[in-house]
Amino acid sequence: MELTDIEQKPGCLQTTLTILGEKWTALILRDLSISPKTFSNLEKGLAGISPRTLSQRLNKLELEGIISKSIYCQRPPRFEYILTEKGEALKNVLTSMADWGAKYCP
Repeated sequence: MELTDIEQKPGCLQTTLTILGEKWTALILRDLSISPKTFSNLEKGLAGISPRTLSQRLNKLELEGIISKSIYCQRPPRFEYILTEKGEALKNVLTSMADWGAKYCP
């Protein structure tokens, strides 16, 4: 097996890990792959995540173009988060990760 069997060009895996490698990010994407969510919906579904961490992860995913947010309430401002086309393309990656976990983790 050669590097090109895994990566089409060097650095692709590192780029992906820069986005998905942080704690909670894959779980946020998992939840958003089911349906759009509000901040409080995500926070409730991810027991143990701090609001600060959730906010940081959402901001990073939005900057990367993986999610978008739309306002649904003006006062106070409330947002709903949804996967973009780029984010939708990650569903296969998440499914593969879950399949691997089901096969090799107790």
